[in-house]
Amino acid sequence: MKGFSFVRTRGVAFALSLLLLAAGMIAWAVRGLNYNVEFTGGAAWTLRFERPVEAGPVRSVLKEQGLEDPIVQLAEGGRVVLVRTPHVDQATQQKVLEALGKQVAPVQLEQFDSISPVIGREIKEKGLLALGLATVGMIIYMTVRFEFWFAVAAILAMLHDVFMVVGLFALLQWQVDSSFIAAILTVFGYSINDTVVVFDRIRENLRLRRKEPLEELVDRSIRQVLRRSLLTGATTLMALAAVFAFGGETIRAFAGAMFFGILFGTYSSIFVASPLWYVLRQRAARRQAQARAAG
Repeated sequence: MKGFSFVRTRGVAFALSLLLLAAGMIAWAVRGLNYNVEFTGGAAWTLRFERPVEAGPVRSVLKEQGLEDPIVQLAEGGRVVLVRTPHVDQATQQKVLEALGKQVAPVQLEQFDSISPVIGREIKEKGLLALGLATVGMIIYMTVRFEFWFAVAAILAMLHDVFMVVGLFALLQWQVDSSFIAAILTVFGYSINDTVVVFDRIRENLRLRRKEPLEELVDRSIRQVLRRSLLTGATTLMALAAVFAFGGETIRAFAGAMFFGILFGTYSSIFVASPLWYVLRQRAARRQAQARAAG
């Protein structure tokens, strides 16, 4: 990409990011996140029938057994049924399975998770606490390691990546479980690490090329690490795509959050973080110059 200026084209990258973030935040505000039973409390059933079934008869049986407003989803051509219901005890679980076996088709319970609303609320609160502590830790790390405007740009780029992933999950209504929190924390680390690589090169070039215009210095620094960033991101994405496609339902949320988090992280470290630092640094320099002129 010799001759291409990441700094001069920053307006396009910033506009694209703002557009995607706005779409995600609107989806989050309107539709919310699709929390699974780990956060909301309730029961998640994975049922395997001996023959393909329809969602209607399954839903009717669940209602007959006193489980109001069940969510029923078909998979594998109707042979596997994913069900979400309010919290149930073991006796009720057995009654439901017997009723389904008699009225719909012979069935086997493959997986069952039941969490009370109190525990679900505690898991949700602890997950948010973990995200908050990780954010504070990253801010402290960046502030200590770099000058102030580097830290501000890196934190904004990291939040950009995280909110992109959250917005995408809200838009697509992908299920959010505890593995999603783990994936977001991993995205925190990846995003900061990828951005730090570029910032390290900018800081080094600031010492070696004092007379070079800042815009050219930033572009040069990005190009010097571009190959490394793209290769690292591409190889990681290929592995995550395989996990997402073939890893099964239980880790799909984790793999999906990781895949898009690293995709957005690679994009932001190249097109957002360094141009944003350039803008912040230039504005700070202009304010200092105006203050000196006024004083």
